[in-house]
Amino acid sequence: MDIFVIVLVLIMVFFVAEYGLYRFVFSHPFKKRPNAHHIPESNLYKAYRDKMLEVVDEMERTPHEEVSIQSSDGRRLYGQFYHLKKDAPLMIFFHGYHGVSAWDGYGFFKICKDNGMNILMVDERAHGKSESSIITFGVKERQDCKLWAEYAAKRFGKNTDIFLAGVSMGAASVLMASELGFPENVRAIVSDCGYSEPAAIIKETIRKMRLPVKPVYRLVNLSAHLFGHFDLEETTALNAIKKIKIPVLFLHGRQDSIVPLSMCEELYENCAGRKEKVLIEGADHANSAMTDYETYEKAVMGFLMRSLAEKR
Repeated sequence: MDIFVIVLVLIMVFFVAEYGLYRFVFSHPFKKRPNAHHIPESNLYKAYRDKMLEVVDEMERTPHEEVSIQSSDGRRLYGQFYHLKKDAPLMIFFHGYHGVSAWDGYGFFKICKDNGMNILMVDERAHGKSESSIITFGVKERQDCKLWAEYAAKRFGKNTDIFLAGVSMGAASVLMASELGFPENVRAIVSDCGYSEPAAIIKETIRKMRLPVKPVYRLVNLSAHLFGHFDLEETTALNAIKKIKIPVLFLHGRQDSIVPLSMCEELYENCAGRKEKVLIEGADHANSAMTDYETYEKAVMGFLMRSLAEKR
């Protein structure tokens, strides 16, 4: 066989393999997006299934408005706005990778409803009703976070206090977005089990799969460049947090099996703004509020009230 043909075949096989890897890691088309009522049979949710379904039903019963914005790359992004109290602060919530606002936002919805705050629960790009089918681990999501904050500040006015909150990828995206600049009435951030860097969490996942970390990660990032036109190392929460000026509350489950507790510790240690940290005993990834709602609510509300008092 001609050497040129052999090389061409090898190149084609390589690109096909790279595309398959890209689809596996980053693709999340509409047909794969879960219904909020169809809670996965995973250890993360197994013990909390009934609690989660109760809150899903409560969210559906609670009057809300579907809202939308357009991303900087032309995608239509959606969210659900719950007006729970007149002239109250607003929380904007961002869920995690392959997540659903009704699951990851369990604690934040309950906190807002129990304490008289309004909440906007965002469907991040490639999740829920929002357009795009590609997840970028915060690289493009951070731009969306900034736009949602700007939308809220414009719609509700400069006198409305805004809090940004996220779980897992949502938390990391909000932290990354902080270096882009938020409206002046964004008062604080609540980061629940956020990771330090897109590259770091992917390497951690590769390690847990018992694959060679360096070569596999290089192939994953190359696939992001080739087909998604983004770089996993373009931005990190760790770098952004070193310049942040608004208060940040770090929440993390002590038994988190997906985002290592060490990432929370690293973010906390490097945070330049006023910071607080609360670790939830017995909690795994993204289920701290379900594991110990009383401690979770006390930590969040205490932090938010202290953050508001600083601005008075």
